[in-house]
Amino acid sequence: MRQGLARSLGWAVLLATLAAWPALARADAATTEYADSQYRFMFRFPADWQREKVPTPGEGGEVRLAAKSATRPIFVLAIVSPIETAITREEFERRPDRDTLVEELIRRTLDQVYGKMSRDLSASRLVVDETKRRASDPGVGFSIHTTHTTPEGATTVAGTHVIPFGEPYVITLLVVARAAGATATEVETWRRLLDSLQLNAP
Repeated sequence: MRQGLARSLGWAVLLATLAAWPALARADAATTEYADSQYRFMFRFPADWQREKVPTPGEGGEVRLAAKSATRPIFVLAIVSPIETAITREEFERRPDRDTLVEELIRRTLDQVYGKMSRDLSASRLVVDETKRRASDPGVGFSIHTTHTTPEGATTVAGTHVIPFGEPYVITLLVVARAAGATATEVETWRRLLDSLQLNAP
C-alpha cells in the first residue's frame, strides 16, 4: 500500500476536537445512513452525531465523511485510500496464500494507520486487542481493534477495512473514542457502526 493510509488526514483537527468535548451523555439510539455513490459503500451512525468538514485529500487518501458524537469524545471517519494493485475475486480465490495475504494487509494497516495514530495521540503504548477476518463477498475485509495509552487516558482506535474486488483502493471506517467512562451501550454503538459497513456490487 502507498505511504501511510492515515497520512495528511487532519489528525491535529481531530485531536483538538477530542480534547474539547464534554465528558458524558448518552447517544440517541436512532441512526442515519451515509451512502457513497462514487465508491459504492454505506454505513449507519447515530442520528445525533454532527458531521464535520473533511480535510483536503492527501497522499493517504480522501476522507469521505467525518462525524462526531454530540455528547461524548467519539469520532468516526470514512476514508478511501489508494493501493498499488487491484485484485479480482477470481485472483484472490485462486491464491493458495490468500490467508497469508490478509494477514500481511492487517500487519501493514496496523503499522500505517494505527501506528501513526498512536504517535499522533502521543501514546506511550499501543495494544492490539483484536484482528479479525471479515466476511465480505464484494471484497477482502478485516477489522482491527486497538487501545492507546495517552496522556489523557486510554483511547480506543478501531476500524473496519475492505478492499473491493477489482478496485485499486481500500475503504476504511475508523472510530476513535476515549475509553475512560465509556458505557456498555456506547461501546455497542461504535461496534454496530463499524459492523454496518456494506459494499454495493457494481
